[in-house]
Amino acid sequence: MPRSYGGPADGRRDFLAGLRSGAGALLAAAAAVLIMMITATPAAAAVPSCDVGAYVTDLYGVDPVEGTVNADLWLWSVCPRKDLAAVPRLEFTNATKTMLTAPSSEKVGNEYWTQVKVSGTFRQTLDLTNFPFDKQVVRIQVEENRLDKSRFVYRADAKNSTYNPRIHPADFKITKFRIGVGDAPYRTNFGDPRLKQGGSSHYSQLVIEFQLTREDITSFGKQILPVYVALLVALISFLIWSKDNEVAMVARLGILGTALFTIMLNLRAVDEALGTFLNVTLVEEIHFMSLLYVLVGVANTTYLMKLLTDPMARPAARRFNNHVFAVTTGLYLLANIVVISLTVSF
Repeated sequence: MPRSYGGPADGRRDFLAGLRSGAGALLAAAAAVLIMMITATPAAAAVPSCDVGAYVTDLYGVDPVEGTVNADLWLWSVCPRKDLAAVPRLEFTNATKTMLTAPSSEKVGNEYWTQVKVSGTFRQTLDLTNFPFDKQVVRIQVEENRLDKSRFVYRADAKNSTYNPRIHPADFKITKFRIGVGDAPYRTNFGDPRLKQGGSSHYSQLVIEFQLTREDITSFGKQILPVYVALLVALISFLIWSKDNEVAMVARLGILGTALFTIMLNLRAVDEALGTFLNVTLVEEIHFMSLLYVLVGVANTTYLMKLLTDPMARPAARRFNNHVFAVTTGLYLLANIVVISLTVSF
């Protein structure tokens, strides 16, 4: 019988089949190598950590002049190992002074529970711009003082952290409480050979935060009452007239001078009480507006003295005086309403 030979189509089929077989084997080998690489790579070790929490037993002595607040609290840590206990390495970074008492440590199951009582004075940035309708944020900052974040971190025990509900700081009420963990960066490694030389370092930080809302405005009334009394006296000066023009104008200037002195003296007392020499609060805004009102009264009286040198100008002087009085008093009242409303709304 004659031999049968395959044609060109059979050759192409054989070539494509071999190509598919080789590609499949290559993909299988690559997948096997990838799996081996993944399983052979060790998992990064977790950074050791402890649960850290706080119970604030008292918060008092909010001092806007010194910019401080006093607090008593319990701090604790719950750690998987005894050597990790965070309490012995606490640093209060915004404290001027602290006292630690009643430390204790106990193994509970497989964990180590450590606690200590803390009493201290803590520096704050108190903003009195909206006094007496102000809200203050008070923070207690606690940091790990030895192990950087590559070796140890805090976990906030927010579930068990709170404050004594009987706490009532003078003039304030507590409206918010929060505890959280953050990062404390430093532009130095403190010479630690384990860290990059010339580099920075980071430490775990626990922040205990209160929002205080002022509820007692008695001090505001005491500070602002002398100003409004002085303003009322200045207002009355616009109504003083006499047959003897010179006597009337001199009496006006005397009254306005007394009002001016009273407002300036009271402003100085407010600055010392609130410690706001470099800020402008609502109380000071009212003082400034009152000063401006008195100065307008002085300018008005001075101009009237010039007009009244002409006996025939008395009706014109009265009209001018009444116009200045109405406009100035109206603007003063409106400005007071606006600034107080804006402060309350914020």
